[in-house]
Amino acid sequence: MKKLFFASITNPFLGNKGNYNTFGEEVGSYTDSVNSLAPTLSFLFNAIFTIMFLFGIVRIGYALITKTGQVMKFSTGILIWVPITVFFIRLFMIFVFTTDGKTVTLLASDIIQLLKSSGYYFSIGMILVGLVFNLFYKLIKHPEYGRWSKRLWGSSAILILLVTIMPFVLGGA
Repeated sequence: MKKLFFASITNPFLGNKGNYNTFGEEVGSYTDSVNSLAPTLSFLFNAIFTIMFLFGIVRIGYALITKTGQVMKFSTGILIWVPITVFFIRLFMIFVFTTDGKTVTLLASDIIQLLKSSGYYFSIGMILVGLVFNLFYKLIKHPEYGRWSKRLWGSSAILILLVTIMPFVLGGA
């Protein structure tokens, strides 16, 4: 008997009649099937990005010999972004393969708390830089410094407002 994904969710009005899996059991089976693919996906991503990095090294060698600016720009971009992408993909893989149904909510609330606290720190930094720009405005009377200080103070106020309100909106408070 083929089971539908939406039929596996328990209906609060009818109860769980029949032999359908609950939503938690379905998530667990999907998690197990994804976890079995971990070694293959890891090898595949490493192979693809290693080939891209080697291609970037060959292209930068070609660009240095022929002094072609466009090729140099392209190969430099590859050599910069491939390690950064590999780092973020590995970080993503760690999150995917180490979380289960119970820890996803904890992870989400931790991310919301991290964004909240870093938003407050960025806001304090924006206020301090705005004060420095205001000092430059007072010293040399350049109108651009006055505009930038006002923009930073306004952006800081908006950031404080968003950081204070959004956890309640997202349900993570």
